[in-house]
Amino acid sequence: MEKSSTALEIRGFLQLDAYLKKKFGKTPVYLEIEAPLSGLELSKQLEIDRDDIEVIFVNGFVQEVDYILNPGDRVAFLPPGCPGPYRIALGFYGKNQGNEANFKIKNK
Repeated sequence: MEKSSTALEIRGFLQLDAYLKKKFGKTPVYLEIEAPLSGLELSKQLEIDRDDIEVIFVNGFVQEVDYILNPGDRVAFLPPGCPGPYRIALGFYGKNQGNEANFKIKNK
């Protein structure tokens, strides 16, 4: 399926890339949507466990998992485990404070 103007373009990083390739035969995966939905709702449709997602990229920018996706967006799921400096540089830390698994900077 080629991407239409109402399809989400979906990718995964690390083990989520392998999961999507195994489940759908290739990546990116294109999914037609008619109305906005959250990244969490999309992950449920794709049968990706919430614990396997740290953040999502939407159109190249890091967002929280519950960020609202619109038809035509490019989405990528990122699992926990990205090395330390990239967590801050790419903005994972600030977008992931609601996740209990995220590390916290303690006040001194």
